[in-house]
Amino acid sequence: MGAALNRLVRAGAFAAVCCGALQAEAGECRIESPAHRVTVVELYTSEGCSSCPPADRWFGGLAQQGISAQNAILLAYHVDYWNQLGWPDRFSRPQFSDRQRTVAARGGSGFIYTPQFTVDGRDFRGRYSVGGLRGKLAAINREAGQARIRADIRSSASELRISGNVEIIGANGGGNVQIWIAAFENGLSSQVVAGENAGTRLNHDYVVRELAGPFPVATGSGAMLDHRLKVSPDWNPARTGIAIFVERADTGEVLEAAARYPLCAS
Repeated sequence: MGAALNRLVRAGAFAAVCCGALQAEAGECRIESPAHRVTVVELYTSEGCSSCPPADRWFGGLAQQGISAQNAILLAYHVDYWNQLGWPDRFSRPQFSDRQRTVAARGGSGFIYTPQFTVDGRDFRGRYSVGGLRGKLAAINREAGQARIRADIRSSASELRISGNVEIIGANGGGNVQIWIAAFENGLSSQVVAGENAGTRLNHDYVVRELAGPFPVATGSGAMLDHRLKVSPDWNPARTGIAIFVERADTGEVLEAAARYPLCAS
């Protein structure tokens, strides 16, 4: 999780998300999840992988193909296991590689690879098929949300303070449910000078800059949070967003997800 995340969890519970502009004066706004189920589409990628740039471009173009936060939350994790081959990806984290290994283990495999797409916690082999992705998301979106996310955020130049609650709907509570917060950024680029992509300028969207969790949901109907996320000086507030998603720890199925992009203005 890193020292950038300072958590204040009430009664062993957690939840909530929103967004706020990273400006000198405070800004406030609210985010609420819709009534239908929204899932998470993830990309596992690396600047050291020669087959990853086409995946990055396709993923970054999904918004222009009509995929919005009302359909799915998009998150790109840069893994670190390519770094030893000559180019250290500045966006990579061991934590992201560990998350990918968890996805593989859930599917009964120890095999990880890049680029990899997942939908609703499962491997998605229909890469580069917008129609296939739309069909899968449409089926998910027809379902009622299995959690309800409500949160307020207050932003300053140095931190985002998030407070709110997650309500678990139906019989989904208990030890199998966990919550994550992700800060992500669009419009990033790197001039790669070594490794498989040497001499190439790579462009990235939905890059996860911080990932907090997993936070368990105590047995019962919901969880609350009073959370401070310290702002990194290299984040661009106009291109930064916050997402929260509630998932089953055993399957990776997303009960509900919500995001705000860009962050709220003061």
